Amino acid sequence: MLRHALICAAALPMLSAARPQTVDYRMGLSVAPGGAVADVELRLRGDDDGETRMSIPTALAGDITVKGARAAASEGGLRVLRHRPGAKLTVRYRVRLAGTAAAVTALGDAVFATPQDRDKAPATFAWGKLPAGWRVASDLEHGAMGRAQTVADSVASVLAAGPGLSVATREAGFRAVVAGDSRRAEALADIAAPVIAASRAYWSAPAEPYLVVAGPFLGAPKDRGGDAATVAEGALADPALRADIARAQLAAWIPARLARAPSPPWFDDGFRDFLAQRILLRAGLTPPRTAVADFAEADSSRDPSRRGALLALKWDEAIRIASGGKADLDDVIRRMGDHYLQFPLGQGPDVVTGLVSAAWVTARLDLRPDIARFAAGGVVDLPDELFGGCLQARVTISPGFDAGFDAEGSFTARTARGVRTRGPAWNSGLRNGMRLDAWTYQAGDMTRQIELTVRAANGKGRVRKLAFWPYGDADVRTRRLQLTPGMSAPQIAACGQKIGGL
Repeated sequence: MLRHALICAAALPMLSAARPQTVDYRMGLSVAPGGAVADVELRLRGDDDGETRMSIPTALAGDITVKGARAAASEGGLRVLRHRPGAKLTVRYRVRLAGTAAAVTALGDAVFATPQDRDKAPATFAWGKLPAGWRVASDLEHGAMGRAQTVADSVASVLAAGPGLSVATREAGFRAVVAGDSRRAEALADIAAPVIAASRAYWSAPAEPYLVVAGPFLGAPKDRGGDAATVAEGALADPALRADIARAQLAAWIPARLARAPSPPWFDDGFRDFLAQRILLRAGLTPPRTAVADFAEADSSRDPSRRGALLALKWDEAIRIASGGKADLDDVIRRMGDHYLQFPLGQGPDVVTGLVSAAWVTARLDLRPDIARFAAGGVVDLPDELFGGCLQARVTISPGFDAGFDAEGSFTARTARGVRTRGPAWNSGLRNGMRLDAWTYQAGDMTRQIELTVRAANGKGRVRKLAFWPYGDADVRTRRLQLTPGMSAPQIAACGQKIGGL
């Protein structure tokens, strides 16, 4: 019996040592002559080698103080804390916040210091002392509602505070936060809450707390992921606000819960664009024409990551055809997620491997040739008609615009320059050195002729008028994504449901 008690007693320190050490954050607020200031405190255990490297916010109001360690100079942008191995450390500093008299808003990476290599370490958060009459809101408060939090969550957090902060709540812990009139907070909640509910319905995810904050933020704007979204302060009238919120919420899933990082931008951005519109369509939160216009914009974008939405469109159609209508891209995405969950955190397949595997298992469709062609800069080819013929991807081929001379340089000098032999300007009679008295010209406009009023190089002789079409020798291929013309309102609504995957 005594031996058993001794064994248990000896095991207690071992169990305590095995328990993960948390990084505990506390943030109070105060009002200074230059504006609001965040008083931040971290409590943590130092690294076992006696040196803890820490990233410190750049907007410090003063320097940091450290209890339990000596703060050395920065190395590689990180502040080095030297201490006894595993020592208890307390780090304090102040950050000057940006905002108005009504409220201040900040992103976690602008206010929270982070110990190196501890992104996945558990973390806690609590508000400290606040000015009288101030309200606060942050997604870090979701930790007190049962969600496990890490240091990375602290960095990705959104924080708002102030005497004029307005918070509108909805079911399942949803909050919309703005500075000023409570009616604006209610309006933001009316827009955002159905989007979050529709996104969770798509993923079959449980209803959990979610925060949407409007404002100008201290910190770098980026997809926050997790269970918070940020919108611009004046975005309430923006017709794209619902899509922006849907994309922000999708950052919690793409690729975090589908594949191992890093992932190609065409998946992160392109699939997020595609799924945002699909989620809004199936919930009736956006008209079909708006969704199609977004796809068309992605098709014409110079950003190849946005054109990843065209890959999603193509594969959605191909999967339905290959499976005889039994599956679509939604089934592939969900299979990716189910497969990824079978691996330890962060050790599952990468995006391309997971996507290719899921498409093959779901519909015996090999995506590798499309991925290789797109990665090499190739155009995403689409069928002429999609979704049962209600969406068209029509291609037209026409001559490319070619003035046949250096228009900009010629007009600046009022003298013809860069006239290309046998080009359209040459064939009309234009020659280098001719004086230009007047012109009618619109770069890229193929619908009207270029008209020039010219005279000889010496400026003498009769005035001549030249007119020619700016048709080049190279053809231009143009694709137009559009709803099939002539559909009735019920047919357009039905098409929207098809594009939404229903």
